Amino acid sequence: MLSEPEQRVLHEIERTIVASDPGLATLLTARRAGGPGRGARIAYDVVWVLSALLGVLCLVLGQIGPGLGAVVFAALVLELRRMRFPTVPARPAPVERRTI
Repeated sequence: MLSEPEQRVLHEIERTIVASDPGLATLLTARRAGGPGRGARIAYDVVWVLSALLGVLCLVLGQIGPGLGAVVFAALVLELRRMRFPTVPARPAPVERRTI
């Protein structure tokens, strides 16, 4: 835990960064505000891919009911992933660089 003077210095540094380079401040704070991390996205991807593969395998082997169930489950998981993790641009917009 930081002491009161250290917290004031830290807040002053944050205010200085935001004032001098708002693009950098946005980039640094974007991950904190992003919500669930990369691990949850990977888990959703693994679940929907495996269930889709299982569904296709069941359909190929003639198990129509379980195959359709697995494919529908894969579609639901994929839709939940899209709702929970909306698509974001791959890179932030270029920020004008300033020399100090």
